Amino acid sequence: MISVDWSAWKPGDQDSQLIATAPGWLAEGLRNQRINFPGSEHLDLDSVAIIISLGLGEGSAEAAVAKRISKELGILKPLATSLAHFGMALAISQRALGDYQNVEGVKVQWDSAGCCDKCDKNDQKIVESGRSFPTGHQFPPACDYCICCIMPAVDF
Repeated sequence: MISVDWSAWKPGDQDSQLIATAPGWLAEGLRNQRINFPGSEHLDLDSVAIIISLGLGEGSAEAAVAKRISKELGILKPLATSLAHFGMALAISQRALGDYQNVEGVKVQWDSAGCCDKCDKNDQKIVESGRSFPTGHQFPPACDYCICCIMPAVDF
C-alpha cells in the first residue's frame, strides 16, 4: 500500500503563476493564439494577468478569478470571464509544454473537448513538442472557450 502525506499540500500552481507574471504575457498570448475578445484592446492586460497569476498561485476557481478581475478593474463580467478562462488555460498549457520540452524527443497529443472546429482539427494529432498542430497552434487554447489540453503521446 502506498501512503501519501498530504499535510504539506497546498492548492495552487506556482509554475503557472510565474508564467502569468511576465510583462506582456497576456497580450502576447492573445496575439499568438489569434484570439480577440472585443473590448480587451483598451485594457491594461498586465493588470489582468497579475490577478490571473494570483488566482493560479492560490488555486482559485476560474469564476473567482473572473469576479476579482471584474471587481478590481471595473471590467464587465462577460469579458472578465473570457479573459480569466483564456489566461488560466494559457498558463497551464504553457507550463505543461515546458515540462514536456525538458524531455528529449517527447511528442505531445492534443485532446479536444469538441469546443470548436479548430480544436477538432487538432484532436488526437501527435506532434513533436514545440511543433505546431494542424491549426498552427502549439498548445491550447485555440478558441475563445477552449477546454482542450495537451498530453505526452505514449506508444504502447
